[in-house]
Amino acid sequence: MIRLVRAELVKLTTTRLFLWLGLLIIALSAFVTSTRIASTSVSQLMILSEQRSIAQFAGIGAVVAVIVGIVVTAGEYAHGTIAHTFLATPVRNRVMAGKVVAGAIAGMLIVAFSELVTWLIAAVWLWGKSVPFQLDDRSILRSYLGILGAGALAAVVGVGIGALFRRQTAAIVLALLWLLVGEPVLSIAGGQAYAPGHAIAAVAAGGTSSSDLLHFGPGLLVALAYAVVFAVAGAVVIDRTDVN
Repeated sequence: MIRLVRAELVKLTTTRLFLWLGLLIIALSAFVTSTRIASTSVSQLMILSEQRSIAQFAGIGAVVAVIVGIVVTAGEYAHGTIAHTFLATPVRNRVMAGKVVAGAIAGMLIVAFSELVTWLIAAVWLWGKSVPFQLDDRSILRSYLGILGAGALAAVVGVGIGALFRRQTAAIVLALLWLLVGEPVLSIAGGQAYAPGHAIAAVAAGGTSSSDLLHFGPGLLVALAYAVVFAVAGAVVIDRTDVN
């Protein structure tokens, strides 16, 4: 299993898309964090809850983690390497298990990078405004741990989506449409808290209360359920699909 996971991580990190996703995180984090701090007064920035909200912008990396998860599975179909993978490891469930673990690791790495970028940008802005950044506060640290978990869960969901659709571009577009359009529309009916994106966002919040999110415990259970369902469904499809 370790060999499979290592091979999946090597395949993922050597693709050009992985580099572009890293640059996307830098751009998004810089824009969102800078815009928020620049438009907030110094007195407001002194408040711990405001700094916690800024720190949670690192959760944007979870969206990128979904894309990374999709690439782990659908990317092999897009590049025609899936047949070689199955020849090297004929037991397809083992292949899927390796992809799930590798996806979770990659997802945590992605959001950890997002956290680092957000930290640095926020620290520079706050230093310029002579505002101390309360990084040692427990609630902020919980938020960062929650974001790591959210990154792993988001990536596993992405792995399942990629296995289900197998067309990389279509899977990414559908996932983004659901997150950016589907769940906001669902919020009109009031059921958005149990949607995949909102459940993962509840994990990323690290216990911070929000009117449109579940509490951390229920959110974690719902997000885990989605991750398991997508991963198992993807494994079934991969096991039953012929590869030319």
